[in-house]
Amino acid sequence: MKFLMLLLISAVFVSALQVVLARHQNRMLFIERHQLQQQGDALRIYYGQLQLEQSTLAQPHRIETIARDKLNMIIPAPNDIILIRD
Repeated sequence: MKFLMLLLISAVFVSALQVVLARHQNRMLFIERHQLQQQGDALRIYYGQLQLEQSTLAQPHRIETIARDKLNMIIPAPNDIILIRD
C-alpha cells in the first residue's frame, strides 16, 4: 500500500513538473513568435522604403539629368542616328 501511495505521489509530482515545463516552453515560444512578428513588420517597412527609393531613383527625368550633368552625355541629333536592320 505504501509503495502504491509513493508511486502515485511520484506520478503527480512528475505530472506537475511536466505542466510547469510545458507552460515555460509555451511562454518562450510566444515571446519568440512576438519578436519574429516585430522583425517581420520592420522588414516590411524597410522593403516599402526601398521600393519608394527605387521608384524615385529610376525616374526618367532624374536619369537624364545625371547622364547630362555628370557623364556629359547629350541627345544625338537626328542625322547622327543610324538605324540598323537585320
